[in-house]
Amino acid sequence: IDFYMVNRYTLRYTGGLVPDVYQQFTKRMGVFCNPTSEKSPAKLRLAFEAAPFALLVEKSGGLSSDGITGGSILDVQINAVDQRTPLCIGSVDEVK
Repeated sequence: IDFYMVNRYTLRYTGGLVPDVYQQFTKRMGVFCNPTSEKSPAKLRLAFEAAPFALLVEKSGGLSSDGITGGSILDVQINAVDQRTPLCIGSVDEVK
């Protein structure tokens, strides 16, 4: 807990990709995760949400992950227009 207090971390949950990524850009730190499970399938579309934001974040020095292989979202092949994916996106230290 001391690490988070010293580094001025705050808990923030909007449930929205856009406001959370905006917060990451303004604070230069943070992470957005949209994990999946058997009861909660992936919600974010790879072609229209996950990949474009992953490109912005990675070009800004951040990192993205598919949450399964640990690889970049940008390495996931798009096979369908409505293909969904889990996503973890943000600063390098927090995504690793």
